[in-house]
Amino acid sequence: VIVIISLYIAEEGFRKWVDINVFRKDILSENTATIDLNVDKNNQIICFGKYIGILTEKNLKLYNLSGESITDISVDINTAIFTQNDKYLAIAEKKGQEFCLILDKTYLWKQKVDGEIQQIYVNKNGYVAIVTTDTTYKSIITLYDSNGKQLLRNFMSSTRVIDVSISNDNKYLAFAEMDTSGTVIKSTIKIISVEKASTNSDQAIVYSKEAGTSEMIVKIQYQEKDDLICVYDDVVKAIKDNEESEVVSKDDTMTFVSGNLNNSIAYIKEEQKGIFDSSSTLNIKNTSNNQEYKYSFDEIAKEMYTYGNIIGINIGTEMYFVNTNGMLIKKYVSKQEITNVMMSNNLAIIIYKDRIEIVNL
Repeated sequence: VIVIISLYIAEEGFRKWVDINVFRKDILSENTATIDLNVDKNNQIICFGKYIGILTEKNLKLYNLSGESITDISVDINTAIFTQNDKYLAIAEKKGQEFCLILDKTYLWKQKVDGEIQQIYVNKNGYVAIVTTDTTYKSIITLYDSNGKQLLRNFMSSTRVIDVSISNDNKYLAFAEMDTSGTVIKSTIKIISVEKASTNSDQAIVYSKEAGTSEMIVKIQYQEKDDLICVYDDVVKAIKDNEESEVVSKDDTMTFVSGNLNNSIAYIKEEQKGIFDSSSTLNIKNTSNNQEYKYSFDEIAKEMYTYGNIIGINIGTEMYFVNTNGMLIKKYVSKQEITNVMMSNNLAIIIYKDRIEIVNL
């Protein structure tokens, strides 16, 4: 038993054989639970926690892992921007003023803001950040606690917010902004102390770092230990205790990069073995201890999806779901091209024009 376990951990080829032939981790499209879609309606789809939600005509219908309808929630939103984190789901009206928060199957509260909503973000504790714009300011960030109480507002007259994230301890709000007013585009990352914002707004910004002239910020994300992962167009950096360090540098073989994980970053590198022979390797680096894991496959990745401790790799008609330790969770096989995938901690959904197929992770 010890030898077999050791081989499974150490030998990738043996592990893949066991995953497919012993653990039966392959899932065929026809064997999944399915939700049929009305193609005549505007179906806006999201998954969060252990539920799948379909918003049509201001009604959010929730389904379980078996594809069974369990409840309906009325929301005053037509064209939605979704954001989800664990059991929380926040929904905003795109370029509108309404937004609301849902916990599990319960509608918690709604709010209305001035201006137009551009972005929305929720952390695992239900704290919500809204990015709006109006005729005076390019960007306004407003933070609410899990009860809908406004905690702070930050106004930017000449810069546009690219991304926003809230720490897991609710103490910090980080945002990336871009200044296009000058001849050179500038990207800056700032961190606001929620406590200081409520007592002394002049000292609220506790960290500010302008990126180099060749660096363009793409995405920021607070991870489990409240390390802020910053994905630029050419490098990934981490901000820990207000100190910035490089995690990985991008190169021409790197096709997809993500820091939207609990405690890791993931990136895919391609290798051209011959004219018609290419392979890819998923590289996972733990940002807490710098330990690295790999998962290789003999295809070119078309898309990568990340959430929590799960990485999804789309190779066309197949999806690999791998955890952040480099172990295969499930492999989904379809009869048609896969173009739209969403994930939560418990499930993945493969979205087609007329149906949703559910993969239990």
